[in-house]
Amino acid sequence: MNEQQAELMLSQHSDVRHAGLEPATELHRINNSFVLDVVLRLNRSKRFKNFVFFISEQLNLNNAGAIEFFGNFWLTFPYVPRIFVRRASYAPRSIRDLISTPSLVLVCSTSRADPIMEVAAQSLRGMRWLKTVFVLFPKLRRDTQPREALAAQVKEVLEWTWMKQFTNSFLLTLQSGLFKLDPYPTTRIVNKTNNWRTRDLFRDSNNAMDTKGYEIRTPILNDLPRVFKDEAHGDGDGKKVYGTSAEFFMDFLEFINARVVDTSANLTIKSFELTNLLELVAQGVYETLMHSFTDLIGNYSVSISYPIGINDWCLMVPYSNASFQELYVREALQSSVWLLLLLAVAYMSVAIWLCSPRRPRDLSGAVLQCICSVTNNPPLSILKPATLRMRFLHVLLFIMGLNCSNMYISKMASYLTSAPAPRQLDTLQDIIAADLRILAQGYEYERLLGSPQTFSARFLQQVDVVSAEVLQQHRDRMNASYGYFVPTDRWDFVNMQQRHLRWPIFRLTSVCSGPFYHVFPMHLDSHLRSAHQNFILISQQSGLRVHWKREAFWAALRLHHFRLFVDNDEPTPLSMSFIASMVRVWCAGLLLAGLAFVLEMKWHQCTT
Repeated sequence: MNEQQAELMLSQHSDVRHAGLEPATELHRINNSFVLDVVLRLNRSKRFKNFVFFISEQLNLNNAGAIEFFGNFWLTFPYVPRIFVRRASYAPRSIRDLISTPSLVLVCSTSRADPIMEVAAQSLRGMRWLKTVFVLFPKLRRDTQPREALAAQVKEVLEWTWMKQFTNSFLLTLQSGLFKLDPYPTTRIVNKTNNWRTRDLFRDSNNAMDTKGYEIRTPILNDLPRVFKDEAHGDGDGKKVYGTSAEFFMDFLEFINARVVDTSANLTIKSFELTNLLELVAQGVYETLMHSFTDLIGNYSVSISYPIGINDWCLMVPYSNASFQELYVREALQSSVWLLLLLAVAYMSVAIWLCSPRRPRDLSGAVLQCICSVTNNPPLSILKPATLRMRFLHVLLFIMGLNCSNMYISKMASYLTSAPAPRQLDTLQDIIAADLRILAQGYEYERLLGSPQTFSARFLQQVDVVSAEVLQQHRDRMNASYGYFVPTDRWDFVNMQQRHLRWPIFRLTSVCSGPFYHVFPMHLDSHLRSAHQNFILISQQSGLRVHWKREAFWAALRLHHFRLFVDNDEPTPLSMSFIASMVRVWCAGLLLAGLAFVLEMKWHQCTT
């Protein structure tokens, strides 16, 4: 490409603000051939599919050096697509949609305070793991030593790259200098000008990550079953930590050769307040947390990690173990069946009375005949009429009585063999009718408010918003006076506690939402993200989550965070309450029979 063609390609980026340069400073040039040689050697091993240039507006591209550099760049990589960005208004909305990986990003800047640095950071948000080369054109004062001033600017730029989490980057400076920041275990500047190799410039994602004892600061608060501490038997500065999320986090730190620093003592909160901790992560106080959470809302100000699981979010209510033995006699048949039987006895009694050839007709005898036939019992007196209509009525009564009696006896036999489960609270209407109070945290209540079609205003009146400490005191101690919203992993822990009980303390209802991601809070461009995701996949494939769940349960039991109840009750025989309704019906029948007998005797005395 000749000089005229290069001039035409660079004309759209020729906005230069010479007035912005101070008279006491001058813009130093760097070795263009050295930059091109570095990019060429990188391309031989990586085979880049795109080049993305972020060029400062303070750099004049209409000069011999710029035309020479870009002209040689086009000749060296004639078929690789390129994207140029010089200011925020030039930046595309999503660079992710315009490039393919692997890609190389070149940021040509004059200092850390150059606006192009922030433009590059915002444009590459979520993609700062891309291989990035920062090319520094320093503005140095004429009355200072270039080496000392350059060293200060190099340190500022590389510290900025680490703060913004450009994890695959290095810096090129004047006099063919190549500098790289080594963040582990603490940040330090490494000068690789004379001994650099292509494989040392970027981190190899195929190799295991070694942070050399890098410290990850995180608070450790009690949140059964995910994180809890052994306050009495701590080792060193931190207490011994248990729980499903804690086991995952500690094994992950061992996986990347890092260590945890407990900062719980520096916090004013002493319980697991999710929203406050997520805000601390969003502000950059913490890189991540040992505590995981179920992403119910999905619009927190902090990014999240790769999901470690999928949770439903369901309402847990007390189990109702009230006995309904006295209702077995009536509950064996539905109310509509009892009504049909009563109507059948009535109209069949009238039919027998009308169709009976005997004179005088006996209505009470017809009723008794019908009742005996329905219950499949022998009648008090056998009617032997020769008429076809009476035979037809007797056949109908026999079929109906056989079916009804056998159906009822079979149902009662099943009740005597295995008692049916009592009625439970399952729907929102059941909970509203029972007036059960529900305890929830603030962010959980916001989730309920966001679904007015599912959770009515009447139901929300029964929800009490409490702090995390109050909620844990009631929920973790299995207080059956309230209901609680729990994710799947927490319900598994509760269910393990009541596994040996004859009647459980809590049960899940059909009032559920989800599924939701079970995640850790983590910055979008965190240097831990790739290794964290790899470890999650390894743990899922190897079944470590099941192991951690069991370890958390037995550790919580050993530390007396809950009490394991075991029922040793012997089977008890049926009491008189089982046939209470039958006894009441029998007594009522005796009373009516006695009353009828007295009336018949009085009527007989009056008539004779």
